[in-house]
Amino acid sequence: FLLSFCLANASQISNGIAVVIENEPITINELRKAAAQLKTDETTALNLLIRDRLETAQIKNLKIEASDYEVNQRLEKIANDSGMNVAGLRSAVTSKGGDYAQFKDDVAKSIKQEKLYQSIFSEAKINISENAARAYFEQNPSAFARFSDISVTRYVAPSADFLEVARKSSPMNTNHSVHMDVLDLKSEQIPPQLREIFQQTADGTFTQIFQTPEGFEMFYVAAKKGQVVPSFEEVKNEAMNAVYRLEQERVIGEYFNKLLAKANVKHLR
Repeated sequence: FLLSFCLANASQISNGIAVVIENEPITINELRKAAAQLKTDETTALNLLIRDRLETAQIKNLKIEASDYEVNQRLEKIANDSGMNVAGLRSAVTSKGGDYAQFKDDVAKSIKQEKLYQSIFSEAKINISENAARAYFEQNPSAFARFSDISVTRYVAPSADFLEVARKSSPMNTNHSVHMDVLDLKSEQIPPQLREIFQQTADGTFTQIFQTPEGFEMFYVAAKKGQVVPSFEEVKNEAMNAVYRLEQERVIGEYFNKLLAKANVKHLR
């Protein structure tokens, strides 16, 4: 009823509030904007917004906070991971038209959300057995298939800024400060974590920038070739993690469905 009500009235309300859930409003404009940004339909967007409001209400109910120290520590980590200090992070946010105060608020919100989810998972006591992971692997072998060979270009530079420039230009067009290696690798030659990053990176695109003892590096994935399905022993940890994530999704789904069932929901025209 909630979804049909909102969608039926969306065309009649432009700036008004469609739903108030646990004293947290959802406006029609917000619904339409979320659907456009997520490139999804309004039903899915509304479900996500309802989930967001339930999170916000539950964070308030449980009095979950993010201290200034926690926020500052997270900002430092974000900055360091991007190869800059906090002042540089502030400049990067504002130079792109962002509001740094809002950025900090978003960081604080993410910390609170993490604490909420940690609490939920702690109470659920999720345990995954090797047998469950093996069964999942055997039922979903294609989920663990990976390339057999890959061609990449590795870029190393003293500053992340040089790599950002390389990312925006031709893959082979770099300045003298950037060291470049063209590599043809077998899947088994690549460390598991990096191999997974390559697997998730589309051909013809760059990976994220990483900080290393040598400075900063990134990879251009030219082409992945072939396909192999590893043995369960090779991907046991990946299978365990996959099943664990599924259990997390189940626990979270049940948790918020229960909250929604007893939530105070108001429909406004």
